[in-house]
Amino acid sequence: MSTDSLIYDPRDPGVIQRPLDALLRLQDEDPVHWSPVLKGWVLTRHADVKTVQLNRGISSDRLTPFFAAQPDAGQDKLRDLIRYLNTWVAFKDPPDHTRLRTLLNKVVTADVMRDLETGITEIADDLIDRIAARGDGRFECISEFANPLPASVIMDLLGVPRTDMDALRDWSMLLQPFLGNATASDDKYELGRTGIVAMADYFRAAVEDRRRTPRADIISHFVSLQQAGQISEDEVIGSCILFLFAGHETTTNLIGNGLRALLAHPEERARLAAEPGLIASAVEEMLRYEGPTGAVVRVVKAPIDLHGKTLGVGDRVFAMVNAANHDPRVFEQPHRFDIGRTPNRHLTFNHGIHFCLGAPLARAEARIAIGRLLARFPGLAMESDEVTYMDTLTMRGVRDMWMVTG
Repeated sequence: MSTDSLIYDPRDPGVIQRPLDALLRLQDEDPVHWSPVLKGWVLTRHADVKTVQLNRGISSDRLTPFFAAQPDAGQDKLRDLIRYLNTWVAFKDPPDHTRLRTLLNKVVTADVMRDLETGITEIADDLIDRIAARGDGRFECISEFANPLPASVIMDLLGVPRTDMDALRDWSMLLQPFLGNATASDDKYELGRTGIVAMADYFRAAVEDRRRTPRADIISHFVSLQQAGQISEDEVIGSCILFLFAGHETTTNLIGNGLRALLAHPEERARLAAEPGLIASAVEEMLRYEGPTGAVVRVVKAPIDLHGKTLGVGDRVFAMVNAANHDPRVFEQPHRFDIGRTPNRHLTFNHGIHFCLGAPLARAEARIAIGRLLARFPGLAMESDEVTYMDTLTMRGVRDMWMVTG
């Protein structure tokens, strides 16, 4: 961010590490900011981000115009990515969004959630037991706890073996730079294609297996929908990839970011230890303070006037969720980490028709995972305050985070 002119550059290593420094200046001085780097509008105020999330005149289908604008060689490179990602409900507008969302809402119901909590606790305790059994007093939190916990849960729901976790995690990581709008990764298209083709092949084999032998899992449910003519084969494959990727990436970053925020505020950690019933409220503050959603990206379908500027048809909009969650117009002392904050009107899980399908599951996983880890290791601490954030504009998280058990 230049001191002479407001130029938001998300490629800057300092901005990747500390995006709020730049975004909160925009929030005060240029809340509807045209970024020549992103070739789109950057919105940072709570009310404006919420407007984007709720406005039917702003489209979630950002991949179709992006693909159409590419030269032939670029389209060849992106074809497999667009084929499967364009089946995701997250990138759909009504009526396709309504059709898919209605079908997906039947997968993780309230009854399913109640049954899952015991399993989540068992997985958390098993991972903690493994960490404790090593006896060396340190562990890498992302790969040993924050990632395998939600990944195990979603793999069980899909009905795929946990022994495949490493391969699926590697393929997901290849997809991260493309889906996360990485700004400093030159090969994100090729990496993304490699990852999504591998996942598509994997789930196509699983789908064929369920056609022969249906089970009580999500893949079998999707197969039954296809057989009933309600979704296409590509939508089956794409939805499996969506459940795998979205089902663990967000929660991994929520657990990692949330733990880091809590440990950086010892008075709030002591408060939680004294009042463990605050864990659900603490998770909401973790979602607000440094949530796993850095931004949502949309495309304007009908002109919108905001703060004296016109967002034109076809313009891309980057609604900066974490910045909105620090807007003093909505949050009292937004810089303060307060596990008892109420009300807490954060925008991390979106609003309206695109409210996060997995929000109840992510909340439960974070609540159980963080609660069990702190109960087992009351002296838990960061080995170092220094962490390196991923170059992903729409996702907020770190690759690794070493901790000592105390």
